Amino acid sequence: MAQINAVYYVSDSNEFIEEKAEKMATGLTAKPWQEMPEAEKQESFAYKGKVVSINEDPSYGEGSIVTISFPVAYEVPDFPSILTTTYGRLSYEPNVKLLDLQFSNDLVERFPGPLYGIEGIRDLVEVEGRPLAMSVAKGAIGRSIDSFHEQMLAHSYGGIDIIQDDERLFEHNWTPYEQRVPAGLAAIAEAAERTGRTPLYVVNLTGKTFELKERAREAIGLGAPALMLNVYAYGIDVLQGLREDPEIDVPIFAHSSLTGMMTRSKQHGIASRLLLGKLLRMAGADAVLFPSPYGRIGINPEEAQRVKDQLTMTTQMKRAFPIPSAGIDFQTIATVRQDFGEDVIINLGGSVHRYKGGVEAGGKAFIEALNNAN
Repeated sequence: MAQINAVYYVSDSNEFIEEKAEKMATGLTAKPWQEMPEAEKQESFAYKGKVVSINEDPSYGEGSIVTISFPVAYEVPDFPSILTTTYGRLSYEPNVKLLDLQFSNDLVERFPGPLYGIEGIRDLVEVEGRPLAMSVAKGAIGRSIDSFHEQMLAHSYGGIDIIQDDERLFEHNWTPYEQRVPAGLAAIAEAAERTGRTPLYVVNLTGKTFELKERAREAIGLGAPALMLNVYAYGIDVLQGLREDPEIDVPIFAHSSLTGMMTRSKQHGIASRLLLGKLLRMAGADAVLFPSPYGRIGINPEEAQRVKDQLTMTTQMKRAFPIPSAGIDFQTIATVRQDFGEDVIINLGGSVHRYKGGVEAGGKAFIEALNNAN
């Protein structure tokens, strides 16, 4: 039987923590009621959560680190069921935060993991030995397709490795993806005649949930070389479904929009290392955008490193690119490279757009700063 150990930070007083931990274990799984026949009670108890350990961790201050083991009776790679089991009812508790889920190997093997991962994306952009440079088509919202083409052209001439649609660029009349994808690719091809380089264009996949697979196939049919999904706006199961579709055979970039409500509190919610690191990699993300530790909306440096570690540590799955985002400017590039190493995508959006010489000059300055940031 597959097994999951869930690790929680319980910020209540340590008094009565054993009793609380036991209630957590039974309340989330099988808690027979008094009138149930004894034989049925024993069957139910076979699937009850078990308290593995209760420890103190000074880095969290007061409270306890509680580990509970859950037998996974259904043995299917199903994140909605797993998260409902390990945190569903507890999500109403103000003083319990889910820090980690530790999966038995037989369960991990049933999740897809990245299709391309770090090495595959490097092959697509033909860049080794340094972090990759990414910028965002920020000026496309509310603008025409011609304006979008010019912006993509400027990014491409600037030498950017990866150009991403803004996560708020939805299917509006001014830039429907039926026009946006060909216009972006035409700009990239035009610039490549002079530069000899082809950046990776990441197309924002949006629409109603049950239409997403078809929309993804259509975008790929138009030539989209990579897709981006606002994962937690749709649900992590949607990401896994896209990854497991054999016709959706391009890298998938996962955006962390909406996760702040689940990760920001120290006493409640789900830790970034799990929500943005381990789970997204298991579900099939090739690269993950998450709040950098350098801006006002960022996560703390220690947790950012834990996200990076979950995405890049050596396991049976391919490694996924971390993309710390927001709060990064030209002065921060060297710090990002020092903190995250070579296998990171550095994301400069506003700084490239605001550059005094325009987007093309901003892109060139970005690459120069990246090459000098050793």
